[in-house]
Amino acid sequence: MAAALHEDPRKSPNWRHHKNACPHLCMRWFPENDFAAGEPIYRVFCSMNTPPVTVEEQEKCLHSRFACWRLTEKARGTQPASALRAKSRKTSP
Repeated sequence: MAAALHEDPRKSPNWRHHKNACPHLCMRWFPENDFAAGEPIYRVFCSMNTPPVTVEEQEKCLHSRFACWRLTEKARGTQPASALRAKSRKTSP
């Protein structure tokens, strides 16, 4: 499967928005792909260019119905766990 997008996920009817997910998150399922052969069964697109990287981030994306969870945490003054882990790796000897 090619890595490039051939259609705009924000406008294409092939990309779906999950009912309770972030309004910036779109998903497209590929039921014809062979999961056993390593082909992806779905693809995630974030219109803010901050797609989930970990399972924990994906869960947050799927449960932040009204706004991006990253923006919400930033407004509260907290940082995502992935950013904290990245900082600790940079500062550790």
